Amino acid sequence: MEPKTIHDVIDEVLGTRLVYILRLGYGPKPNKKSSSADRINIEKRLKNKDALNACKSNFEVLQTQMDVMRSALLDVGIQVSPLQFLAPNNTSNSSSSGS
Repeated sequence: MEPKTIHDVIDEVLGTRLVYILRLGYGPKPNKKSSSADRINIEKRLKNKDALNACKSNFEVLQTQMDVMRSALLDVGIQVSPLQFLAPNNTSNSSSSGS
């Protein structure tokens, strides 16, 4: 059995009634389950943000490595056109290629 939190003890002793919430006044006690759900949602968003940042970092490393390889190929006389990437918020290819 998990140890009781202070909120569990207060609910058990005082019951669930109107409480004074700082800066909000009297009202129903906040739902602990929604607080837990909010915390879990925030944790998931942070994990997604961390994963996105890792992908961005990996992309930048790959882009740098490809630039180095392109330079090496140009040094030995092999012509390679530069890669063109879409802008992050761009959903269609709006960059124009040479004729």
